[in-house]
Amino acid sequence: MPYRDRTTVESWVDEYIESHSADSLGVAVLDKNFEAGPDSGIVVVTLRTASTITFLHPEIRRGSPIWIVTFEERNETLDLDDVALRQLAEDLTALTELRTFLQQKTDAVVLAH
Repeated sequence: MPYRDRTTVESWVDEYIESHSADSLGVAVLDKNFEAGPDSGIVVVTLRTASTITFLHPEIRRGSPIWIVTFEERNETLDLDDVALRQLAEDLTALTELRTFLQQKTDAVVLAH
């Protein structure tokens, strides 16, 4: 599927960042060579108040590509005050919006093909 090439994923991430300039997420497409196909590609997200490795990636579920958010395991506790907790909630909201954006882009490509 053509939507899985790196150039396309990066353009979608760039489009999201440009249209959501107030969002606080650090978003980047993982720097590696993608193979064409619905199982390749990772979008890494940096949260402001949690060092948890967080990334979005497509999986095939019921025959369709679905963007999934993964939070990798943490070894340490996470203690947050009101400000940091609010920042984490804002980051998670922005992450949800990014996931929805990538899903909409993917769905449009799938429908066009």
